Amino acid sequence: MTTVEITGAGQLRTTPWRHQRDAVTFVRDLYGRGKRGAMIAAVMGTGKSAMTVYLCAEEGFRLILVLCPLRVVQVWKPQFQMHSTVPYMVVPLDDSFASVRKKRDEAERQIQLAKARGVPVVVVINYDSAWRPPFAEWASRKKWDLVVADEIHRCKAPGGKASRYLGRLAKAARFRLGLSGTPMPHSPLDVYGYFRFIDRTIFGWSFHKFRQHYAVMGGYQNHQVVAYDNLDELNRKFYSVTYACGKDVLDLPPEMHITYTCQLGPEARKVYRSLERDLIAEVQSGEITVANALVKLLRLQQITGGNIRTDDGADVQIDSAKTKLLGDVLEDIAPDEAVVVFCRFHKDLDAVARVATETGRRSLELSGRTDDLKRWQAGEAPVLAVQIESGGVGVDLTRARYSIYFSLGFSLGSYEQSLARIHRPGQTRPVEYIHLLAEGTVDEKVMAALARRADVVNTVLQQMKGQA
Repeated sequence: MTTVEITGAGQLRTTPWRHQRDAVTFVRDLYGRGKRGAMIAAVMGTGKSAMTVYLCAEEGFRLILVLCPLRVVQVWKPQFQMHSTVPYMVVPLDDSFASVRKKRDEAERQIQLAKARGVPVVVVINYDSAWRPPFAEWASRKKWDLVVADEIHRCKAPGGKASRYLGRLAKAARFRLGLSGTPMPHSPLDVYGYFRFIDRTIFGWSFHKFRQHYAVMGGYQNHQVVAYDNLDELNRKFYSVTYACGKDVLDLPPEMHITYTCQLGPEARKVYRSLERDLIAEVQSGEITVANALVKLLRLQQITGGNIRTDDGADVQIDSAKTKLLGDVLEDIAPDEAVVVFCRFHKDLDAVARVATETGRRSLELSGRTDDLKRWQAGEAPVLAVQIESGGVGVDLTRARYSIYFSLGFSLGSYEQSLARIHRPGQTRPVEYIHLLAEGTVDEKVMAALARRADVVNTVLQQMKGQA
């Protein structure tokens, strides 16, 4: 990849790629003009963490706070060691600490130690710990040279505790930097929540006024966004402090998307249609909220995987169409070929393990209940069953060139993150994404919404509202 010369090269171990150099130059220009924050919106694999290290080295930032998802906390230390010769003291505060108080105490201890040694310090903590006392109050009283919000789209909900805390924390930073590969995972309105942190002057402090200006409301009790307005203005403001780059800056092998379908058996189809009719009736009568609808959509989605949850909370298998389809797909892939299978539910993960065994393969799992990632990366098994919310951020799955979606989540951001775990730097072979869908079900609606980058739940409900 093309590189360019940089200032302060003696402080760097690696040479920035051209788009990384351009991103750092963009941010430094904003900082030099007195701006308080910037955004780097770059797809996964383009090196956003490296850009941050280069920025810190060139600007000489000495007291740095990084907020990120828990899984990414340990990623930052090797990034600073890899890209800079500056002896940063990086303090990853992961869940090896028993409490948020102990994280606060360790951060303060390391900051004082770094000060005594005369070296810069980087404190790294996950979002869910950062907003909690006593860390939140302690961090807000510090005078940070730079506060970084990694995967900042996680803080898009304006009323969310992490998002609101970010807005308050902004006052404690000389400069703020947001990083994301999916800055608008559901809608253009996503930018408001985290721009309170990046630069509150751009979209203001009132979400009500922001939404009133950029969205058209309608639907049930006029609480649903049915269209958007003034998007040219929104984009102009967004990109005034945002550097963006896509996959076109990377030299990656080609990717291909394939869809295979199956038909539910009679029993599953009967149960599915009954639940679907009830949901459609409630949607059309206006008797259902998005939150309640989500529960019912999840039940429909579970049925497409062959399972249903009974009233007493037990999961019962009622169909095998999709598991048979998965078996057929695996039969056409060499037994020793690495394969990632994304799922939503634990029962789906169990099904993947069962099918892998039936086709003569070992399987491992990455989910909220099991983390076999390192074992899979080391080659202990060809198949890795991944819960989609666990395999999106900070995970390298480039050992595989085949990525199968047994079931899909309703989050566009999580879906796009999962795509980029396979098709990223380090991948040397063409990538195949294989989607398994049950015909005539919510599977197809969700897939269509994701392909259009639409809000999945609202899109599916609007389609149901229009059904006869």
